[in-house]
Amino acid sequence: MSNITDRTTAFSPAARATHTSLWSRPQYRAWFTADTASAVGLAMKGFAISLVAFSLTHSLPAAGWLATASGIAAQVADVFGGTLVDRHNRKRLIILNAICGTVLWGAVFVLLATGLLTFPVFAVAIVTASTVNGLLGSATNAMLRSIIPTADYPKAQSLNQGRDSVIGLVGSPLGGVLYAFGAWAPFAAASLMYAIAGISAGMLRVDEHVRDMIDRNGERDAANDASAVAHGSFVDDFVAGWRWTLRRRTLMAICVIAALLNFGINGIFAAVQLQLVGSGVDSVRIGFVETAVGAGLLVGAVIASRVCDRMAVGAGLVVMSLVALATMAPMLVSHAYPVILVSSLLCGLPIPTLNSLVLGFVFAKVPTDMQGRVDSFTNLLGMLPTMFCSAIAGSLLPTIGFRATATLFLLALAANVAIVLTVPTVRTIPAAAHWDEAEL
Repeated sequence: MSNITDRTTAFSPAARATHTSLWSRPQYRAWFTADTASAVGLAMKGFAISLVAFSLTHSLPAAGWLATASGIAAQVADVFGGTLVDRHNRKRLIILNAICGTVLWGAVFVLLATGLLTFPVFAVAIVTASTVNGLLGSATNAMLRSIIPTADYPKAQSLNQGRDSVIGLVGSPLGGVLYAFGAWAPFAAASLMYAIAGISAGMLRVDEHVRDMIDRNGERDAANDASAVAHGSFVDDFVAGWRWTLRRRTLMAICVIAALLNFGINGIFAAVQLQLVGSGVDSVRIGFVETAVGAGLLVGAVIASRVCDRMAVGAGLVVMSLVALATMAPMLVSHAYPVILVSSLLCGLPIPTLNSLVLGFVFAKVPTDMQGRVDSFTNLLGMLPTMFCSAIAGSLLPTIGFRATATLFLLALAANVAIVLTVPTVRTIPAAAHWDEAEL
C-alpha cells in the first residue's frame, strides 16, 4: 500500500500497555532501530536520485526511466527475495543488505564528490542497489513476526507509520539542504544510515529455528519445538507461495485495490516532482512537498493509533479510496505550488489507518513460514503498475502537459472507488477483534 509509520500510540490503558510492552523488549528496540536507519537512508538517497539524473542528462524522460528501471529491478528481485527470506536466516540477510547499501551509496558519494560520476555508472549503481534491496529487503518485516505477538502488530504498525511520518517531515527537506550543500551529501548520509542499520541488526538475538512454530498469538507451540519445519527445494517453496497466495480471493481483491491506489497516488506525485524539477524549482522547495505528505501521515498516525483496534478494514478501504480521489482532484484545476502542498498534506491523512488495518489483517492471516513469500508476491501484484509511474510521467509531461498527465492517474483512483464499493468480500472485512472469523 504505501509502500510506502506512531509514537503517539494511545491514551487508553490497553493501548498504553501494548506500547510499554513493545519498548520493553530489547529485540524489538534493535529491530526498530535497524528498520528506522534503513528508512532514513532510503529517504536521503531517494530524494536526490531524480535531481542527480536530471543534472547528468538534462532530460526528464531519462530521469523518469531511471526511476522506473530501479522500480522494475526491485520488484522482479522481490519476487524471488520472499522465498529467499523464508529459507534463510533473516538476521544475516538484513546485515548483508545493510552492507551492500553502505558500499553502493558510499561509492556514489565518492564519485560525485570527485566529479567522476557518469549517468551510465549512476544508473548501474541505482539498479544494483534496487536489486539487492528487492532480494533482501523483506527480511526486516518478515522477522517481526518472530519478535512480537500478532495481537501487537496493529500497534507496531502504527509506530512504524508515525516513524515514517517523522522521516517524511524532516527527511526530504534535510535531503534538499544536503543536496544544496553538495550533490554527494545525501548519498554520504544514506551510506552512514545503512551502516547503522547493519550494526543494529547485529544486536538482534532471535531463535529463527522455531519461527515456523510461533502461532497466531505469538506463542511457541511446545509440541513442535523439537524440530524445525523442513523446506523443499527453492522452486518448490516458490511455487507453494504463489499457489497459496493466488487461492485467496479476498487477498487478490486487496492487491487489485492496492495496485490502483499506488498507481494513482504515486503517479501524481511522480508527475509533481518531475514537473518541479523541469521547471527549475530549487531542491529545498521540492523537498517540502514530501514534508507536506509527512505532516499528513503524522496526523494520520495519531488517528490510526486511536481507531486501528476498532475500525473495520472494509470501512477503512472505502474511506481511503474516496479521500485519495478527493484530495488529488484539485491538481486538475491547478498545479500551483500551494495547491500541491495542500493536496499532498491531505492525501497523507488516511494512509496510516489503512496500512495498519490492511497490513495487520494480512499479517494475522498469513502463516509465519509464508510471511516473506506472501509479502513479496502481494508487493509485486500491488506495485506492478506503479513501477511505470515515473517513466509515464516523464514521457507525457513534455508532450501533453501536467494536467492531462494527472488526469490519467486520477482515472485509476476513480476506478478503484468503483471496485471498493462493488466488491462485498472486501467491503465487509471486519475489525481486528473478528479477524479469526474472516477469510483471506
